[in-house]
Amino acid sequence: MARYLFGGSPADYAMERVGNQLVLRPAAVGNAWNAAVEGTQITDLTDVNGNPITQVVADANGVVQFYGPDGVTTLWLDFGFERRVTMPATNLGVAVTALAALVASLGTTSGDVVPKSTVTTKGDLIAGTGSATVARLGVGSNGQTLVADPLKTAGVAWSNAWKRRTLPHLSTADAVSSVAAPTITVTQQSTSTIASAQALLAPDTGPFLYLGAGSFTYGTGTPDSSYYLPLSRYPNTYASGQANYSLEFWTDAATFEIKFKMISTTATKYRLSVDDRKMTDLAVATGATAAGSSHVLKFAFGSSTPRKIRFDFTTMPFGGLFLAPGASAWKPTSTGGRLGILGDSICDGSAENTGAGIGTWTYRLARMLGVTDVWDQARGGTGYITPGSYATLGNRVTNDIVPFSFDRLIVWAGYNDNGGVQSDILAAANSLYAALKTAVAPGGDIFTIGCWAPTGTPAGSITNTDNTIKAAALAAGLPFVSPLTGGVYDGAGNLLATQGPWITAANVAGFIGADNVHPTDAGHIYLSRRIYEAIRLVMAA
Repeated sequence: MARYLFGGSPADYAMERVGNQLVLRPAAVGNAWNAAVEGTQITDLTDVNGNPITQVVADANGVVQFYGPDGVTTLWLDFGFERRVTMPATNLGVAVTALAALVASLGTTSGDVVPKSTVTTKGDLIAGTGSATVARLGVGSNGQTLVADPLKTAGVAWSNAWKRRTLPHLSTADAVSSVAAPTITVTQQSTSTIASAQALLAPDTGPFLYLGAGSFTYGTGTPDSSYYLPLSRYPNTYASGQANYSLEFWTDAATFEIKFKMISTTATKYRLSVDDRKMTDLAVATGATAAGSSHVLKFAFGSSTPRKIRFDFTTMPFGGLFLAPGASAWKPTSTGGRLGILGDSICDGSAENTGAGIGTWTYRLARMLGVTDVWDQARGGTGYITPGSYATLGNRVTNDIVPFSFDRLIVWAGYNDNGGVQSDILAAANSLYAALKTAVAPGGDIFTIGCWAPTGTPAGSITNTDNTIKAAALAAGLPFVSPLTGGVYDGAGNLLATQGPWITAANVAGFIGADNVHPTDAGHIYLSRRIYEAIRLVMAA
């Protein structure tokens, strides 16, 4: 702040009324106050030369002139001549002129002034737009960070963005556990084989954290009325929708059993993880053989200690948990946000890999990214313009994406479309990306992958489709990676790296199955690493 000048104008003289006249009083001594009556005497004053004074003294001509305290523009003076008089700062007009000049330098359009009524939520920010104006940036959600986004008006945005330095180490993220495996047995019955077992902890009331799917419900009839399955993937019906999901719980039980319905020896599989480490690399069969029947799967660890248990299921309806006497179980929390995968059978799995969707690159990538809640929302045979036996990607947004608030979404399709008209693919991709940008959670991240090329010499239609998807993604401001070239682009269209084709003549035999289209187990391991590194490139450091 600065001191303002008081007095020195033709009106600023120390005078006393004598009869009907005002008589100058040179050298009169007065006091400064902060109010017309009562108030506090002000002693933080200086003379015109900057020397400290505590009282105001008129000069030899009776002129009153001095500097007040920092920032004070009005004082009341009392020279003992009947009453206090108001004295505004003399050079206040200079300050007002300077302020007007500053305002003028900012421009004159309505966007130059942001009234406080614009800031409607605690945590709102005002950011420069780069066009001599400012814009309101609404407050982000809990846990989001502010990141640079040149495509936004404010140049920044709230995001759930991953950071490379926060990712788990690969030596543990996707490694098989070194913990001694439990003894596992399966029995065809709906009651527990554990002596004096506790009552069944039901799927809907037990201590279970369901991951990878939503809208769980019981079926109808026997035995489906006691088994839980999700409805969160097209066609969003019991037993015909989402086959892949996970559940977690903590327990201190040395022995426990899960109840499940056997569907088939080839389809019904699971993967067990203990304390966030998978016990087997691939999904395994339950050992059951009676399709359509209830079974219990017993896990005997040999010791009672708290363990975090996770099951990744495929085509395996869940019927609850049996605990040994005296044991307890409780519900954990997820980590890493919610990751969705929208695509075709390269994401959802095929006969060329083990464990359908839980055996593809999707679950592996999630582990490497530190995400426990990964949703396989892919359906084989589908695409941007191709419904296959289900529906196009765009026609599944309303039911498969919107209700579930994905923090991050990976879109990979196009192979089933490559025989179509490129302008139709482009229009469908443009429409899909526009819909997804509002369908994900606020600040959600979307990453796109181009057309799958399962040979070392992709046909022209595959190349064209890859370029079409790239054009749509970059027009929508979404990061993109091409499986054909390994080119990785950020949302602003900048080429970050070219990492080379994913499938080549040299590696096709090791990574592509007998159908010459779908990846093998080794191929999905490979793809998870390629996609992981591509996504890392667009992450903040």
